[in-house]
Amino acid sequence: MPVEQISGLTNRHDSYSDEMQEIIGHVPHWLIRWGNVVIFAVIALLLLTAHTVRYPDVIMAQALINARDQPQKVTWFISDPNVTYRPNIRDGQQVRLGDTLISEVDRSRKLVTPVRALVSGRTYLLKGVDNNPKAFMLLVVPPVTQYEVQLKLPLKGAGKVNAGQRVLIRLDAYPSNEFGFLEGQIVNMVPVSLDNHYRANVKLTRGLITNMGNILPVQPLLQGTAEIMLDNKRLTQRIFATLF
Repeated sequence: MPVEQISGLTNRHDSYSDEMQEIIGHVPHWLIRWGNVVIFAVIALLLLTAHTVRYPDVIMAQALINARDQPQKVTWFISDPNVTYRPNIRDGQQVRLGDTLISEVDRSRKLVTPVRALVSGRTYLLKGVDNNPKAFMLLVVPPVTQYEVQLKLPLKGAGKVNAGQRVLIRLDAYPSNEFGFLEGQIVNMVPVSLDNHYRANVKLTRGLITNMGNILPVQPLLQGTAEIMLDNKRLTQRIFATLF
């Protein structure tokens, strides 16, 4: 092939390459405009979502639900051969306030001392308690008609807790993923710390009915953990508060 033809093909190929590079390297103005619109729309959507979503500040606490009438406990074991104990009741028996539960008989002093019921309720007779296999315990468990809900708060952050704040209580004996949780409100705070904790009294919104509709049985003592919802700030407020 003549040199002139080869040179012509080369120049033509270079011309085509330059045109292709120009086409490939050129971004249409409409694409730039719409790209900017999409970016700003995404940013605006994220800001709107962050401004709408609320993220509560939470303090964790120990929750105690106590019956106002607590069970009576009577424990005894034989440590003196001259002293014996005579139960006057059977396991599962109903007793009333003032009934004689057991009698302590001291033969050396010829003395009989009755032990009376301080509450009315059902009796439970147990053997092998308080790490002593020879010890006996008699429980008188009254029916639970009223109970109190109290929280033990850590010292850190306790000053943020105020009356009216929402409380979620999850009980150890009833896993929240199966039974749900209890809801309530802070009634008041005890202004003095005890054992490096503050106390707060709570009123349950629906009693012992969980958010899943389960009715929990009333017991002398229930323990669990509580979440105190301190405030309900927007996510943007928390982000800017962290930055500034």
